[in-house]
Amino acid sequence: MLDEETVTLVQRARTYLDGIAPLIPAAERDRTFPMEIVPELLDIGFVRGAIPVSDGGLGLSHLQSTLLMEEAGRCWGSIRTTANILTLVAELLADAGTEEQKDRFLRPLLAGERLAWFAITEPDAGSDAAALSTRAERLPGGAYRLTGRKSYITNASHGDFGVVLATVAPDFGARGVTAFLVEREDGYRTTDRPHLPVRAVTCCDVEFDGTVVPAGNVLGTVGRGLSLAMRAVNAGRLNVSAGCTGIAQAALEAAADHAKTRHQFGRPLAGFQLVQQLVVDIATRAHAARQVYQSAARMLDAGIDARAECSMAKYFCSEAANATATSAVQVFGAAGLMEGNVAERLFRDAREATIPEGTSQMQILQIGKALLGVSALR
Repeated sequence: MLDEETVTLVQRARTYLDGIAPLIPAAERDRTFPMEIVPELLDIGFVRGAIPVSDGGLGLSHLQSTLLMEEAGRCWGSIRTTANILTLVAELLADAGTEEQKDRFLRPLLAGERLAWFAITEPDAGSDAAALSTRAERLPGGAYRLTGRKSYITNASHGDFGVVLATVAPDFGARGVTAFLVEREDGYRTTDRPHLPVRAVTCCDVEFDGTVVPAGNVLGTVGRGLSLAMRAVNAGRLNVSAGCTGIAQAALEAAADHAKTRHQFGRPLAGFQLVQQLVVDIATRAHAARQVYQSAARMLDAGIDARAECSMAKYFCSEAANATATSAVQVFGAAGLMEGNVAERLFRDAREATIPEGTSQMQILQIGKALLGVSALR
């Protein structure tokens, strides 16, 4: 059972998100995100909720933060994706930022005055983040010159700063990877790449061709950037898991409504046994996904590491989102294949979910290592 404060938090978020639903069709069609809603999302508790009160956040529990992400997933995958990236950057700054960095980056981010992005993935380095090739060369005055390219970076064309992982010592592998706060005025190029899911956010290549970053923009310790990023992995995977559960819930609501209102052979689709089976399967997967991610969130709130449980949640919930969205399309029939149909959008957004924050295959290997004590990677 959820306490009264949490129920109120969720109800407030759902009311607001339901109110902006009319913006979705045009935003999906035009591939543009209504950035004017970001401050309102922050006021509800998105992004701010995960940050301690001492750093300007709301200090919500992991459970409360993930419940908000479920509501975002239920409404619109582009909101869930945008909120997740902003939350990740905010958590990294709260965890490792200096007071000066928090004043320049974190507090304006929490006020809706700055937008951020996060860059690890490269053309030849995705799951193997220790193989990054983007180079950070230290200059005589202490600044760093960044050279390289990042791929599939969410909202880099919108944000005015980002957290970039680059290596200061390629021969050192993971021990050379360092996190840098890179601002637009430092000079980098973004190229948008049209993509299948979450169409209202941008997916970008980000190129650094001698971008000079001040020494004061190193986030955390030199050579510890990868471990810093991995510290946020539990929350990130939980956010995706909750958002996937929201997709499953939206698939249930859409499929059930359609089954009750669409008639064939003189009766509603809901009266056919095989249609009922599709809807029941959606409902069961949505319910199970909710239990899985909330269990992991409660473990984190109890001070338990829960790394394996968060991987289980990411694996199970992302696969459940795909299965439920596919079943929703089936209930809609040909209509579910048409652009602008809610089932079509859920299907596209669900397909993304098994890839970011660690693919389903990487989650299996992480869980396998936790269970068996043997790594299948290195």
